[in-house]
Amino acid sequence: MQATIISKKLFPDIPSASGMELIGDKLYVIGDDSPYLYILNRASLQLEDKIELFKTNLFVTGRIPKAFKPDLEALTKVEINNITYLAAFGSGSAPTRTPCYLISLPITNATPVKVQEYSLKELYGVMQQEREQSGDNLLNLEAASTHEDQLFLFQRSVQKEANILYRYNLSAFLQHLHEPATPLPPYEKIPFRLPQLAGLDARFSGAVSFKDKLFVTASVENTNDAILDGEVLGSFVGWVPLADITASDQPIMLRTGLILEPDGQTYQGKVESLVITGRTDANTYQALAFTDNDNGESELLTLEIKL
Repeated sequence: MQATIISKKLFPDIPSASGMELIGDKLYVIGDDSPYLYILNRASLQLEDKIELFKTNLFVTGRIPKAFKPDLEALTKVEINNITYLAAFGSGSAPTRTPCYLISLPITNATPVKVQEYSLKELYGVMQQEREQSGDNLLNLEAASTHEDQLFLFQRSVQKEANILYRYNLSAFLQHLHEPATPLPPYEKIPFRLPQLAGLDARFSGAVSFKDKLFVTASVENTNDAILDGEVLGSFVGWVPLADITASDQPIMLRTGLILEPDGQTYQGKVESLVITGRTDANTYQALAFTDNDNGESELLTLEIKL
C-alpha cells in the first residue's frame, strides 16, 4: 500500500485540526483547542465560515490552554430521521474532556444551525474504569466513524497495549444522549495491531468509513503520555474491510502505508483526520488529511492512496 502527498495547504487560522468530515461540497473541521467548527469549500479548499460550538473567554490567544480545553478530537456524521448531523467528541482523557456536540446542519440557507451539548462523563467513566481494571492506560479517544447503525470510537493507546476500536449501536448511543437516565449502551472492544516506525508504535489518530472499507490514520509520536505532545516521526494510512471488523481477542491487522512526500521521503507530520473524496479505479483513492502542527497552525494534505 502507498499513500503519497499530491499537494499541501497551510491554514494558520485553524488551530490544532483534529477531526474532519466531508458532506456534499463542504469540509467540516474541528480543532482540539478551538471552540469552532470550521467550514471549507470542497472544491477551492478555502475557509468559508465557522460555527461557534460553545462559549469561552479562553480563546483570546487563538488556542484554549491545554488544562481547560475540551479536546475535541473526533468528528463524524450521523443520520437521524433522514437528517444529517455532525457529532464531535471530546477525548475523555481529562475531566474537562467529556463533552459531545451534536450539530444539525442547515437543510436550506434559511435553516439555522443548531448545536446541542451533551455530557459523556458517565459513559466515559465506565470506559475509563474498565481500562484501569484491565491494567491499560488512560482513555484517549482520537477518532470516530459511523457505518450503517454502528458508531466506532477509536482509542489511541500510549504505551504497549493494542489500540482499540469501541463499537456501539448508534441508535442506542443516541438514545442515551437524549435520555441520560436510560441504561448506558453496551459496547464491543476490538483490538487493532498497528505498525512501528523507528521502534515506536503507531497510534490511532483518524478514521472514516467509505463504501465497504474502514480507512484510518495512525501517527508515530515519541511520548508515553496521553496529554503531552512528543516528537512526530511520521503517519500511516491503513484500511480494513468493514466485514472483517468482528469481536475477537486477536488484534485485527491493517493494510498500511507510510504517508510519503512527493520525493518518496517520509512525511514527518501528525495526521489526525482523513476523508476519502473519490477514486480513479478499484485500487486508487483520492483523500484529504489534516495535520495538527502543535503550533497553532494546521496543514491540509491532498493524498493519492494506492491499495
